[in-house]
Amino acid sequence: MDTLETDFFDELAKDTHGVWELFGFVRLHHPDLTDEHAVFACGRDYLRRWIDRGWIRIADAPLYPSTIASASDITAFLEQHGVAATWYVENAPSIDISDEGQRVYESERSNQSLQATTGRSDD
Repeated sequence: MDTLETDFFDELAKDTHGVWELFGFVRLHHPDLTDEHAVFACGRDYLRRWIDRGWIRIADAPLYPSTIASASDITAFLEQHGVAATWYVENAPSIDISDEGQRVYESERSNQSLQATTGRSDD
């Protein structure tokens, strides 16, 4: 996991997020992406990767009403709305971390914790 993924999954592990919220994390972690099309492409790539890896799922209780029923439908939603999907638009899906995503996230946190303590002297 890179820094954006760790940051986003830290939040996603706590509660449901709208798919549009990811793009705020993209803007935060990639300030060099000043063009909204670049922000969209970067966020879309993250979402595709997470869907392929089974790390996210559609929320059982969406933040706003949505007919998006499966994680694979997110890609079609993004293609339909394009750059507009980087902000809330009607029917935008809400996502939760999946069991697999939670397992990977917790493993990553554990590894970071170990790395932080390696070489530290308690003298």
